[in-house]
Amino acid sequence: MTKLTRSMHRVWKSAQLYIGFHRDPEGKLRDAPKVWPPKNARATIHADPKEQEAFVMLKSVDGDDAQDVQIKLRPDIIVLRRGCSDAWDGIIADQYSVKVKVGGVSIRVNYDGSIAREDGDSTTWVEADGGVLKKTEFVEAAMSPDGSELTRRTPDNLTAITQSGLVSKDR
Repeated sequence: MTKLTRSMHRVWKSAQLYIGFHRDPEGKLRDAPKVWPPKNARATIHADPKEQEAFVMLKSVDGDDAQDVQIKLRPDIIVLRRGCSDAWDGIIADQYSVKVKVGGVSIRVNYDGSIAREDGDSTTWVEADGGVLKKTEFVEAAMSPDGSELTRRTPDNLTAITQSGLVSKDR
């Protein structure tokens, strides 16, 4: 038995595919979608998710509904949702990025390897080349990809550390 197999434990106990129909047979919008598990376990991904949705429900092994995961399958994105406040509660994957929401913080990993982290007070970017930018209401700071240059901007001051030395100017 490997170290990985010794540390693994079961998280999910079942998965069920569903189709949610948002309109009745006459075309009228329903108050709540009619949910139906297809008999052949296949579902077409409708072009308009407001009309019809395909999704998978993963049930947690411990029976806690907050740990259950809903995987929505849409023509342009895949959405994972759960009601857990202790860990991730949302993931969106599209053609170019993956976004994860964890405890009020949103993290996006783009196709080029760049990363953006946003919370209520600030945004931090790590560019594909390794440069870093941090922006808050009061300050903007940046570091060059090789770490040799740093800048800090506030409404009143601009300070930079470069290979030539330190520059600081009041605005």
